[in-house]
Amino acid sequence: MQARYDAVNPGAPKQLVGAGTKLRPFPADMMNACFKAAMELYEELNAKNESWRKIYADFSRFRADQNLWFRFTEATFDRFMQAQKL
Repeated sequence: MQARYDAVNPGAPKQLVGAGTKLRPFPADMMNACFKAAMELYEELNAKNESWRKIYADFSRFRADQNLWFRFTEATFDRFMQAQKL
């Protein structure tokens, strides 16, 4: 599924730009506000739903480990490749 997502998605920005759309990244303040809202929602769910709390605790540890790994491996390579003139 991930491979299909990665294979098909590059066509979407090309199509949008070809139709005149100007693509821009989300501003950092918007991303921070969305992240904060998500964390608040997760805390609310933690307080109300025992099943969520258990699953989210495991997922949070997994996500933190993955983020650490990707920060020093995949993300470094991705930044390098995105800066190349291909």
